[in-house]
Amino acid sequence: MSRRMYKQYLLWMSKEESDALDELSARSGLSKANVLRKFILSKPIKERPNVDFLELENEIYQIGNNFNQLVRRANRLGTVSDSDIKEAQRVYNKVHRLLREWEKTWR
Repeated sequence: MSRRMYKQYLLWMSKEESDALDELSARSGLSKANVLRKFILSKPIKERPNVDFLELENEIYQIGNNFNQLVRRANRLGTVSDSDIKEAQRVYNKVHRLLREWEKTWR
């Protein structure tokens, strides 16, 4: 469903205001017009996740998948082998390491 635009405005801004709008637009991935619309309606303007975060999110998803397979195998067999425990520990340590690396980079 598309919405119909009702009125057009011409808006003059100072250099500082224009730079701030450019920055918000770049960080959010929204057009300048959409940034202004969200601001006027008091809607949050969220920063677009960076590529590193999206890659980390994907890797953690895949690790979680592997972990779920281990848990299903343990439930099916009714027991957990030493190798399953070591694999679960390896997966946990990898997720923890990746999150620490990401935190150092983006904090």
